[in-house]
Amino acid sequence: MRINADHARWAVATAAVTAATTAFYAYEVSSSPHGPSGGSVLGLTFGITGTICMVLAGLLAARKKVVTWRIGSAALWTKMHLWFGALAVPLILFHSGFRLGGPLSATLMVLFCIVTMSGVVGVILQQFIPALMTARVPSETVRGQIDYVLAGLAVDAYELVSSIAGVIPEAAEEQARLAAEDELQTKRPSYWKQTARQRPATEPNALGVELQAFYLAEVRPYLRTGGRTAPPDLRRFIVEAPEFRGKLERVQNICEEARQLRVQVRLHALLHDWLFLHVPLSFALFVLTAFHIYFALQY
Repeated sequence: MRINADHARWAVATAAVTAATTAFYAYEVSSSPHGPSGGSVLGLTFGITGTICMVLAGLLAARKKVVTWRIGSAALWTKMHLWFGALAVPLILFHSGFRLGGPLSATLMVLFCIVTMSGVVGVILQQFIPALMTARVPSETVRGQIDYVLAGLAVDAYELVSSIAGVIPEAAEEQARLAAEDELQTKRPSYWKQTARQRPATEPNALGVELQAFYLAEVRPYLRTGGRTAPPDLRRFIVEAPEFRGKLERVQNICEEARQLRVQVRLHALLHDWLFLHVPLSFALFVLTAFHIYFALQY
């Protein structure tokens, strides 16, 4: 979620409420001989209000699970999650008087800090990663389709290389996929996804042996596993065999597209993996908060 002008009123309201509660807390500190207390009227007010803010922020997860809810837009719930979550921080800290307290309160406060910091990290990432992805990944595609697209790129590269160097027995997976395409097109000649594939070269040429070796050592492993950062460089072959320039440049472009898609995978993981920490710890925070409220009411 990008923080933009649409968040201005939420930010101003959050800042105003934070300033007001800070003033009330300062008054509590100055007027209480033993310092602020979570059990005082003001301390309980801070705690109840902070808990309500946490609940409102946490309801975003329920809203995502039940997409048919007609209670507000997804953008509204996301803003509530961000700004009510931000407002909960000073309220909970004022409720605790910046003290850890007993074991349950201390665990609760540590967990609250971790959830808050993980949320801050997530918000920061969401401000920069999408723009970075747009700049670095012009060939961006749907995340769930990337593995399929990479497999298709490997087949396309094999098709081009084999059209120059002949059949490459080691590329069994690519040959199997091309055979499956041929079978499908034979059975369904009107299939709209028909692709006119180039056939492997049948006559040897001076470039074939060397290109095959380079393909097996560099191009195919890169397209199938991405074990290196930079894509293979085919410029030498392009210079030495200008008659195959178009095909070799297409292979080079395929390797570059695969690089961009793997960059997208890494950036996507960076953008979303923090949720694996934030979400379960948020749930644990709500559970411990319920215990904290129960014991506070009992004693």
